[in-house]
Amino acid sequence: MKAVIFDLDGTLLDTLDDLTDSINEMLKVFGYPAIAREKVRSIIGSGAKKLIADALPEKLSDDEFVKCLEEYNRIYNASGSPKTKLFDGMDVVLKELKKRGYKLAVLSNKPQPSTDKVYEKYLKEFHFDFVGGQSEKIKCKPDPAGALYELKTLGVDPKDAYLVGDGETDVMAAINAGITCIAALWGNRSKEQLKAVGGKIFADYPQQILDLIP
Repeated sequence: MKAVIFDLDGTLLDTLDDLTDSINEMLKVFGYPAIAREKVRSIIGSGAKKLIADALPEKLSDDEFVKCLEEYNRIYNASGSPKTKLFDGMDVVLKELKKRGYKLAVLSNKPQPSTDKVYEKYLKEFHFDFVGGQSEKIKCKPDPAGALYELKTLGVDPKDAYLVGDGETDVMAAINAGITCIAALWGNRSKEQLKAVGGKIFADYPQQILDLIP
């Protein structure tokens, strides 16, 4: 049995515009200035809590922060992610990996409800075997526990698995779990950033994955 675990934002799906819109709508609700799309790109990858903490212009009390986080999650989940799209060629990759006998999994640092909503709209047709977002069972990457939990559930040994992701947290989670990592260069981080945390195998575009996974 073998598996490929995919990160979601910046790897399977281009979600940057929807994330930017939802963050800026939340900031507007609380009277804060909007932030630029490229700022959002630079802070994606470590889960919703860190994303909102980095988007806010000042440190808030715990109660105030929770209100901002809850409002962001409400806005994002209600939005329907209208600007999100599958990266070009990813449909071919997912179908071919299934043909080759790989189990497919999602491992996102998005909260589970947000992960489920986006999966249902954009990825359901590819019949992933496990769809995991941040929850009580799955901690945010770079903690390896989520990846290892998914593989255990699927009955796959880490040495028979790959993790494909565009962020530092993906590379670090794969290393921590003993999984071969393919660092995606079409997402939100540069090759230099991913190399700096241990990235060794790189794909410049989605279909190149098929040359790197037998």
